[in-house]
Amino acid sequence: MINMRVSSSDISLPTNGAVIKSVDVIQATAPGNVHGEYCKVLGTIMPADPDAPEICFQINLPAYWNGKALQIGGGGYNGTIPDTLAAPVLGLRTVATPLAQGYITFASDSGHQAKGGHDASFALNDEALANYGYMHIKKTRDVAFEIAKKYYGGLPRRLYFSGGSTGGREGLTAVMRWPESYDGILTNYPTAHFIGLRLWGARLARALYDDTSKGWISPDIVERIHQTALDRFDDLDGIRDGVVCNIYAARAQSNQVIEELVKEFRLNGSQISTLNLYHDGCVLPYSLANGVTAIPGYNSLEGILMQLGSHPEPSNPMKSGPNAHHAERADQFFKYFVTRDPQFNLLSLDVNNPGKYEERIVELSNMIDATNPDLTPFQMRGGKILWVQGWHDPSVSPFANINLYKSMLEKMGESAVASFIRLYLVPGLAHGGGKFSVTWDNLNILDNWVENSVPPPIAPGMDINLGAFGRTIPMCEYPTWPKYSGTGDANDWKSYDIVKA
Repeated sequence: MINMRVSSSDISLPTNGAVIKSVDVIQATAPGNVHGEYCKVLGTIMPADPDAPEICFQINLPAYWNGKALQIGGGGYNGTIPDTLAAPVLGLRTVATPLAQGYITFASDSGHQAKGGHDASFALNDEALANYGYMHIKKTRDVAFEIAKKYYGGLPRRLYFSGGSTGGREGLTAVMRWPESYDGILTNYPTAHFIGLRLWGARLARALYDDTSKGWISPDIVERIHQTALDRFDDLDGIRDGVVCNIYAARAQSNQVIEELVKEFRLNGSQISTLNLYHDGCVLPYSLANGVTAIPGYNSLEGILMQLGSHPEPSNPMKSGPNAHHAERADQFFKYFVTRDPQFNLLSLDVNNPGKYEERIVELSNMIDATNPDLTPFQMRGGKILWVQGWHDPSVSPFANINLYKSMLEKMGESAVASFIRLYLVPGLAHGGGKFSVTWDNLNILDNWVENSVPPPIAPGMDINLGAFGRTIPMCEYPTWPKYSGTGDANDWKSYDIVKA
């Protein structure tokens, strides 16, 4: 198999073919191997544009194949191959890995090479940008299938996708663009409204740093706002445990909370504007892909810690940590995706009136965003989606994903959506874990739904680490939430009622 080539004619999107660079058989007895014997294949997909970077991929071929495959998504601005040996995103670590269960597992670096997932400079090249936006997903899938056919003599009969954040968006993109090629996805806190996230980050930067940073709020006050929310709303779910579960009741008090915060911390008008933007988001005077205009905010008054940075002065380029996290991501986006000017000053941009950049912003939204509300072709072929979003995610607004789900309900109808999608809103879950970690048997539940038409349990038990291992709370489908019944073990998910908002 070494030096095997995959012809460009076997890849459905433009490339110059693919080549295998290395093949290693990992014995079941190898130190640290818990996956059984498998063949590790590394290779590259060559670009159509000779100036574009290649796509690097890894494919793991189990000795005992179950006839299925799992594609794994990346994170941030990508640039590295994600871990293809681990459990699925948010999946149980106490069950065998997908590879050990007999799945082919594979992934790519999305079509450029970088460390840390923060560097967007690759987007100066059109093909690298399109690969990141959507093309690498199908290119990698096609190559993996050709290699599987060569190795096993047949194609996978099922293909699933697992990812979080950027990888969650990639999973949604896969079934929206190529519904005939995928059977199910595990999409976790997806950046489906990618462009909206970046526009919101640009708005936040202006709110914080305009007028000599009058809107910036110091870390000590940010922490006290966070703690005030926990103290005030923690027991709305019947138990005081450091998690706000009844987000709906908490947000109903937001105006009163802001009034109290203004008095307690003597916030100025610009800082109040920052609080309002972070909590409520904004609305654009123009439409992104699929008619999206709303950019929702976050639960910044219900328990998340606002990411405003440790220093009031913005740097150029902006850096997450000293500067606001979302401002840094927006800075990279506008420098390399939109203006393609590495010297562009984000603080010169008016998101509501972007002038000559508006057309480019909308063009990128149509390329990258995963907001198509009509998934009928995927539904009709029997595809299934398990979708998880944390209520306390500081990176992806839960309300953005709720809005996408609502648009699907409006377009397809409740019965159709219920036949193939489950959206779970999880209290305490941040972006990929954070203070609270969540695991559940997502891949096996998805596979059982696809293979045997067994729908997910009404409220599957979810392990949640709140400082004590072994605690569980129920996974609640939107728009329900978990309320402690007042009796029974508070560490057992069966002691909670599922309450509809």
